[in-house]
Amino acid sequence: MNNEDVGKARDENITHEDDVLRIMKMRIIDSYRWKVDIIEPFSKEFGITEDEFKEILIKRLDMASLEALHARYESSKHYCIKEKIHADLKLCWLSDVMNVLTDEQTEKIKNKLAKEVLIQGKSYDEAIEDGRKDLLEYLMR
Repeated sequence: MNNEDVGKARDENITHEDDVLRIMKMRIIDSYRWKVDIIEPFSKEFGITEDEFKEILIKRLDMASLEALHARYESSKHYCIKEKIHADLKLCWLSDVMNVLTDEQTEKIKNKLAKEVLIQGKSYDEAIEDGRKDLLEYLMR
């Protein structure tokens, strides 16, 4: 076996390992929960196909990250919805800028609405509308 053959064998081995790794990553990404929770919403958000978004994940994430990502996604839902509530109810202005609400009051509002959406199944829009009414009522006292 000459040096040229050794290089080809090494390249073929790397290609085979890459193919196996890709298959393993696709098994994770193609699971139902991944599809519903991550692939569909993010591809829609970016205006790309699901396959294009899968390629992004395969390219950018290693196996350990892929295996842990869905759990991180689940645990981040509460935080992310609270941040959205913070912005949608303009709590940044009421609390951070005008100081009409304390940080504790703001957290209580966000936690209450996040619980209604994530645990009780209330629609986000309905929770925000009810939260806005409750907030106005509180501010008018």
